Amino acid sequence: MAPAAPRAVAIGAASFFVVDDKETFWDKVAADAWEPETLAAVGALAGPGTLLIDLGAWIGPISLMAAARGARVLAFEPDPRAFELLAANLAANPALAGAVRLHNRAAAPEPGRIRLGSPRKPGDSMGSILMAGNAAATWEADTLTSGDIAALADGAERIVLKIDIEGAEYALLPHLAPLLGPRTAAALVAFHPRLLQAAGHAAAEIERLTDAATAVFAGYRARPLDLVAEAGAPVVSTTRNATVLFSR
Repeated sequence: MAPAAPRAVAIGAASFFVVDDKETFWDKVAADAWEPETLAAVGALAGPGTLLIDLGAWIGPISLMAAARGARVLAFEPDPRAFELLAANLAANPALAGAVRLHNRAAAPEPGRIRLGSPRKPGDSMGSILMAGNAAATWEADTLTSGDIAALADGAERIVLKIDIEGAEYALLPHLAPLLGPRTAAALVAFHPRLLQAAGHAAAEIERLTDAATAVFAGYRARPLDLVAEAGAPVVSTTRNATVLFSR
């Protein structure tokens, strides 16, 4: 299939080109209808002097926006089709190429290989280790630990993390300490309790996993970005998917 003609994308003051086949997705971005709170938070946090570590980069909306704002980026995407589109989108922006390093790997607690699956097809943004046993498409990916990623970030003076890995965050976050030193100013984490529910986890187990996942952010302030927090409700929902900003 021939690559699509470059499409200009503007997110706030950041602009870049894409050449993938996700026209409907980019229409949502243009209409401010795709995770506007997350985009605004990244826009406020990422700029010159910052390294954005994008775990679950997909086709690059966060990585490309951050690079266009002057940040350096480490982008990790284990889905082979999504990584192909991500690489093509970066290649469509020669001025950003030096700022972004791509890795076709998955972040995980242990080194090795993991199996992921998607309910539809590779590249659809829903690839998850929780789907590996019951999916329309599956694939394997090599992993990098938090310590490995911290080594790749060596020399960065200020780090912002973005983590959107479709349910794998609950296993990864308790092992995130190597990436959470004083230089890490903030982390945006997408939590997916509904994927845990679909995988058969009971409510009490989801609460336990959530507590273990968020304990690593002791010392950070936590604020949900895409939920209206009710009085007395936990910041990290155990029933609704939501992105939470942890900041110093």
